[in-house]
Amino acid sequence: MDKNAVSRAAAALPQWEPPAITGGIPQGDMPGDRVEIRQEHIDKANTIYPLLVPMAAEAARQTGRAVVAVCGGSGVGKSETASLLSHYFRSAGAGAYTLSGDNYPRRIPVYNDAERVRIFRVGGMRGMLRAGVYSDETGARLRSLWAAETDADPREAAGKEWLKVYQAEGRKALARYLGTPSEQDYDELTAVIAAFKGGCRMLPLKRMGRTEDERWYDTVDFSQINVLVIEWTHGNSDYLEGVDIPVLLNSTPEETRAHRRARARDGKTDSPFTTMVLEIEQQELDHCAHKAKIILSKSGSVLTYDQYRSMMRQEGGRMGRHDLGAMLNAYPDSIGGRLGDIAAMLEKEELKDAFTSFYILPSLYHSDLDRGFCVVDYDLSGNLAQRADLDRLRDLGIDLKLDFVLNHASVMSPQFQDLLEKGQESEYLDFFIDWNKFWDGCGEMTGGGYVQPAPQYIEKMFFRKPGLPILMVRFPDGREVPYWNTFYQKVWEENGERKYLGQMDLNIRSPKVWEFYEQTLAKLASYGAKIIRLDAFAYAPKSPGKKNFMNEPETWELLERVRQLADRYGLTLLPEIHASYGEGVYKVIAGKGYATYDFFLPGLIIDAFEHRTGSYLARWAEELVENHIFTVNMLGCHDGIPMLDLKGLLPDERIQGLIDTLVSRGGYVKNLHGAKNMYYQVNATYYSALGEDSRKLLLSRAVQMFMPGKPQVWYLDLFAGKNDYAAMERAGKDGHKEINRTNLSVPEMEERLEMDVVQKQLELLRMRSCFDVFSPDAAVSARAEGSRLELKWEAGDETALLAADFAGSAFDITIRNRSTNEVKFEFSQK
Repeated sequence: MDKNAVSRAAAALPQWEPPAITGGIPQGDMPGDRVEIRQEHIDKANTIYPLLVPMAAEAARQTGRAVVAVCGGSGVGKSETASLLSHYFRSAGAGAYTLSGDNYPRRIPVYNDAERVRIFRVGGMRGMLRAGVYSDETGARLRSLWAAETDADPREAAGKEWLKVYQAEGRKALARYLGTPSEQDYDELTAVIAAFKGGCRMLPLKRMGRTEDERWYDTVDFSQINVLVIEWTHGNSDYLEGVDIPVLLNSTPEETRAHRRARARDGKTDSPFTTMVLEIEQQELDHCAHKAKIILSKSGSVLTYDQYRSMMRQEGGRMGRHDLGAMLNAYPDSIGGRLGDIAAMLEKEELKDAFTSFYILPSLYHSDLDRGFCVVDYDLSGNLAQRADLDRLRDLGIDLKLDFVLNHASVMSPQFQDLLEKGQESEYLDFFIDWNKFWDGCGEMTGGGYVQPAPQYIEKMFFRKPGLPILMVRFPDGREVPYWNTFYQKVWEENGERKYLGQMDLNIRSPKVWEFYEQTLAKLASYGAKIIRLDAFAYAPKSPGKKNFMNEPETWELLERVRQLADRYGLTLLPEIHASYGEGVYKVIAGKGYATYDFFLPGLIIDAFEHRTGSYLARWAEELVENHIFTVNMLGCHDGIPMLDLKGLLPDERIQGLIDTLVSRGGYVKNLHGAKNMYYQVNATYYSALGEDSRKLLLSRAVQMFMPGKPQVWYLDLFAGKNDYAAMERAGKDGHKEINRTNLSVPEMEERLEMDVVQKQLELLRMRSCFDVFSPDAAVSARAEGSRLELKWEAGDETALLAADFAGSAFDITIRNRSTNEVKFEFSQK
């Protein structure tokens, strides 16, 4: 074998011309497969090949061999494109072989199809039993649907709650089978890849026909093969090892069905069950898309991963539709004292389908200050949460939003403790920011052992506390070394030993910090995270002479580098920052492809009630739609109700009026450094901020459900929580945030579940999470007139309309089938 063949093919690219298509191209080895090459496949291969060859040359640099996987749904031309790529490599002098992954299921197609149906039906029936909706009658009706093979048809479930349970639970069970090692023999194919890369000349390759007696092995001569091209739906799966270059060809389930019909590969390609299978397979493709080295759109254009994600949101794929379901927000001990108690709550029938996501605040981890935001390490806090709790959430179909604090870590972190113990010899010496090294040459050394930066270097700096942000750290040799400390610190002596509490800034110039970043993101993804909230990210980039808060362009460079890490684990980043509307930071974040917080909505809704107008809300909704800004929005949260953010969106006097109103209702104002006219936030429950008016709370929730973005729901808002002054007093100085963090016992939660305002909120949450009209491909419009506001969503066959009146806290919701005008959902508050 010529080990330099792929490198020569790469060197020849400037003169490369697509070779002629002949009858001898090396197509896949699946018995009976028909490959019909059309111009669309040639166009795709012509686009991919020049990008692929340099990557293959790098992968083959040591052994002369590289493995490419062309993956995607059947309808996208995976087999044809892979065959053409192998042909192009051969024509350039590099040996290539096309391997069909469809030879590696554990069962022949007819048996695998039967196993899929069995798993769906068993999972559905068990779900009915758990929900208490299985009876002799429903069992008989179910068997008749089996006979007609319509039990997976969502149209059959209209008005049948028991069948909705069956289909939802069956789908979850099926999703745990499709594309997993239970269905596909990844180990065998991984062994083939390893043997190929190891230099084996003769490899036995599996063949699978359409009947049980059509299984055999062919021994294939790989002595002259440089590139193994695998064409397979699951070629980019996390379970398959050894692939160097995954290539993703984008497709939709509908295109896949159309292609399967054309190939007549399997029967019943239009059945509801097949539709479900294709949708689940698409979800897995989406989940693994971040690993693809090359992504092609359906039209054949090259996509970045962010462009792919945006496209899938627009097309209503998994990334989009499920991203728009409602998200619960709570501490792991907010209800009952442990995360398991919240999981048990979410398993209740009353909360079924209310949430698709859960933002768990960071006391989930080992932490020691700021109720979680001073992280010791990102392992689970065993007294609050166990892996089994996360598994229960996953089994409910609930993904997670979790915090990652980029700027700092606790003084109790293993890295800082190593620094205290070993001083100059610590491997984490530069993990934190040595103040004197940072300011070297930019100031004068003081008698206190730290550099005082010259005025021109710190005149623009943003300070979170009085004085320089320094913590003097005593090394084992007795030296006092200043380290950067933006936030809290406390130092005291105990038995002759210095003790510390605080949050130490990380040095993002240190390679060890970036190792830590990647390890943390991998851990959070393993917990079931899909969204990562980046806390305090804007403080992390620091340079002498700059504000050292939102430095540009360093802040965006940091985010991009973190995003590259997050993409490896399929994570969406949500940068968290408070800034006034007039500064436009939200627009910059969105313009760079990130999700952003809607910190404007809470104040705008209260303003709508106070001034009896929805004009500002309508204007804000229109801006989100017109600028394609994807937000996570909220009413209340673990912090206060934002006020600083409204500056520039509402007149200053109107903002001050809102503050005065909320304070008169028992809220507490937090200014920055006690400065006047620097509106930051008002600490109060949202229910108390509304004057503890249940009608206003319901209308607020309805507006949130109809605003663009993903709705996040603070647990205490859901349960109509009131300001907790006793908790504030117990917390002492700076304990104002505890006004909105009341921990509920399980009996208290169950009692509140009986409240009308809670049950009606849950009905609105289920509406948002279950109706397809609330999807990224929806057309959203807003109209305000006087005290009235209309928000409208239109997608597919559905239209959803909210007609609200802030003068009387009245509203109507109607969801209709646009073709038949049939009412599918109604909700009214007169």
